[in-house]
Amino acid sequence: MLRNLFRLVVAAPLLLPGLAHATPLEDLNGAFRSSYRLAQVHTLTRLRATVPVLVNRFSQIALYRPGVAQPELFDADEELMRETRAVAHTAASLYLRLAPYGFGTLDSERMEWLATFMGLIRGAEAEVAARTDLPGDLKPVQLGMLAEVRGAAERIYLRREVDAATLTILAATVRAATDRGFHVAVGSTLEQFRAQAGRWRQQFPELDWTNAVAVVIGTHQPRALSWQRQFFDWMLRDDPIREDRVVFAETLGFPAPIDGPEGPDDALTLLSSVMLDKALAAAVLGDPLVLQSDALGPAARDIIRGWPTP
Repeated sequence: MLRNLFRLVVAAPLLLPGLAHATPLEDLNGAFRSSYRLAQVHTLTRLRATVPVLVNRFSQIALYRPGVAQPELFDADEELMRETRAVAHTAASLYLRLAPYGFGTLDSERMEWLATFMGLIRGAEAEVAARTDLPGDLKPVQLGMLAEVRGAAERIYLRREVDAATLTILAATVRAATDRGFHVAVGSTLEQFRAQAGRWRQQFPELDWTNAVAVVIGTHQPRALSWQRQFFDWMLRDDPIREDRVVFAETLGFPAPIDGPEGPDDALTLLSSVMLDKALAAAVLGDPLVLQSDALGPAARDIIRGWPTP
């Protein structure tokens, strides 16, 4: 993990454009870049040597203990989450396959898709009906939702056309069932996270849990109200605006498992960058939060505010 950062620091001069004919200003900026990289490595090394570092990706958590290279790994049981997600996505699937392509008469490709889709729903209804592990009222709620979506799909198929009103009514009909499923599913995983956090605290009471830090690996959609981020904010008593102890690492694509061959190197690097930026901003700019927004942002805001409306 740290080896890659050290390699980057050593190679930093080679990354400077036009190094052979660098100007004094380019050299000066190069000094900042190499100093930042060295400080970044030092910050991550210090974190890893002194406090528990938690890395989260979806249902996975890795606990890195000071002085221990390999993390403790926890994978929550996601069966209920997967089951609920599959049912909840049914209405969304219908919308995505029909609405973006325009309303009106359906072409043969979408008609064929509808026929296949209705078969998938009937299979899902049979599977949900046979399950004995669904809590409380979830089974009848989900069966009702599947029946509603299948009914809408059948009506569209028989008419060979789709209109906006049909999809709007369907969405309103299944919304409460979707919300119920989400509540049950995320509650199950959150309780597993809370129980595991308690086990780690009991198993490793010598760790400095008061100053533990965490990085949550997630995607841009959804980023707001990330349930994983909310859990670690609760666990480590952090404010998402400040990111003093919990950092959100946003990825452009589907993040790799944290126990994969690459490991969460990029996420840990981001964690060290945020912590370093806080110290730098407090020392140089007088506010530890300044660098959590664009340093050029206030100037740009003032300039653009002075422009006339286009």
